[in-house]
Amino acid sequence: MKLFLAWCVVMLGGAILWVGSGAVGPMVSSAVAGFGGLVSKVGIVAGSPTPTTAPDLPDAPAIVAPVESATNRATVDVTVNVPIAVTGKEGYTVRIYVTLQDAEPVILLERPIAATAVQVIPAVPLSPGRNDLQAAIYGPSGEGDRSQVATWILDTSKPKVSVISPKNNAKVAKSPVKVKGKSQAGAEIRLQNANNGAIASSKAGSDGLWDATIEVGDGGNAITVTATDPAGNQNTMTLNLRKGSGKLTAVLTGNAYRFKASKLPKKVTFTVAVTDPGGHRLKGAVALFTISVPGIQAIVSSEITTNANGIASFTTSIPSGAMKGSGLATVLVTTTNIGNVSDRQVLTVE
Repeated sequence: MKLFLAWCVVMLGGAILWVGSGAVGPMVSSAVAGFGGLVSKVGIVAGSPTPTTAPDLPDAPAIVAPVESATNRATVDVTVNVPIAVTGKEGYTVRIYVTLQDAEPVILLERPIAATAVQVIPAVPLSPGRNDLQAAIYGPSGEGDRSQVATWILDTSKPKVSVISPKNNAKVAKSPVKVKGKSQAGAEIRLQNANNGAIASSKAGSDGLWDATIEVGDGGNAITVTATDPAGNQNTMTLNLRKGSGKLTAVLTGNAYRFKASKLPKKVTFTVAVTDPGGHRLKGAVALFTISVPGIQAIVSSEITTNANGIASFTTSIPSGAMKGSGLATVLVTTTNIGNVSDRQVLTVE
């Protein structure tokens, strides 16, 4: 017991000496600080979990512009190249914006992202006039940047088409013929001649003017002029031209026109030369000759067909008994598709 009491006195004295030296403060402070830091860290771990990072906004897609912006179709298929990073992912869509003249962009339609980077959006509706389309990707973080503009122009009006020269129903002397006209700028022009099947083409310039050279045949030529504008709309007109004189002609001649009554009967030959509207001798025309002089009955030939040179001849006699005076030799020429024509010569019996 005495030893225990002595040990307690020594320990108490040492404690008093330690406290008096000031060393107890830092130790206690360190212990308290360490404990407090531990408590603080545990609190942070327990009460403040690490936040999840939000996805970045998707990159802008690329919309494929048409080769020809003008179209006469009310709907078009639009191709959009979407970023590979969002291809096939759920929660992402592609938006198509349209900007019309004097209007703000609006969402035209929205479709889910397809499984491939190239996405074709069918039947995108167009409004008359200019349609500026853009594409954008929409996802969990919102909408990304829009693509560059691709333009479609809905045009359903027929282009004007006119011929400046030659004038309709004009007569031309030679072939080919240069035709000049006017239509919509950039229109494709096609000429087709129903007479000979000839075809020519041209394209209207920025001022709408065009010209083309086409072969024409003898006689009538009905030339169809077709204009097709950049949107695909067509309009037509017909230009009628005639090559040659433009008329079916017959020229009657005889080897005699004057006869003496005292020397009748007398043999006489009449010939007709037939020329078509193109200025060429016409084979296959039918000629009917009539000879009439005072005092005798009219002499009428049978139907005589012109030969390859367009010639038909009739030989007869002016009989005795004809009286003095004037008569006529006439010929009537008929054709199957060009029409009829006649000619005559005055005969005199002295």
